[in-house]
Amino acid sequence: MPRQEAVKYRPEPDWTQDDTLLFTEPTAGPALRKPAAKKAKTTRGFWLFNNVLLYMESELENRVSHYIAARNDVQAIYSQYPAALYHDAEGKLRCHIFDYYVVFKDGYRVAVAVKYHRKKEQMLEMLQQIRADGITGISKGKKLTPGVADEVCLMTEEEASIEVFENAQCILDSRHHHDEAEFNLVYDIVSRLPGDFRFGELLRNCAAHGKRRTAVFRLIDAGYLSPVSSGRIDDLTWLRFVG
Repeated sequence: MPRQEAVKYRPEPDWTQDDTLLFTEPTAGPALRKPAAKKAKTTRGFWLFNNVLLYMESELENRVSHYIAARNDVQAIYSQYPAALYHDAEGKLRCHIFDYYVVFKDGYRVAVAVKYHRKKEQMLEMLQQIRADGITGISKGKKLTPGVADEVCLMTEEEASIEVFENAQCILDSRHHHDEAEFNLVYDIVSRLPGDFRFGELLRNCAAHGKRRTAVFRLIDAGYLSPVSSGRIDDLTWLRFVG
């Protein structure tokens, strides 16, 4: 998926002094359809990102949505949107509903199709036709919107591997459960380390391994630490300070 840029971390506001609890009802956003909750042989369900329901109709879609959400340059994600018109190889007008619609923090919009690699060639041909027809969206009321996205792309299990999914889960968890003091402490440590170092080195002699591990993932998410190579991030992963 294009447009990977580090967005530096800014501390969240301290709401602990506010005794007013606010609840905002989750929304499905512009989703054009709600998938059936159950179907034989497929994973079904949803999860929340920025209080928006993200539907999934397969384990691969679940992995893809988490991978996208864990990027620090993403502003919003919507599922089952947009519906785009295109002409197939025989010239027949068809419509495809994308699995996810991603809005980046700079306003760039990407419609994402999710399929297993065995269908890659077929899907890439369809996406090329959608581009050729101007990425024209069609609403439930049949209103046409040329350029409903800036780009379309395909994601398969090659991009959204199990390792990528597990890394994304750790990053997303760190956004909501990291300790600010531990984050600052680890930042001070890594900012003084020369060259590359292993994740596990940061766990030595710390009071709480769980809190320290979460802080490290938060630093990766915030763009201050970067894995030297791809793959699952664990204690043996080489990291580099890029602050």
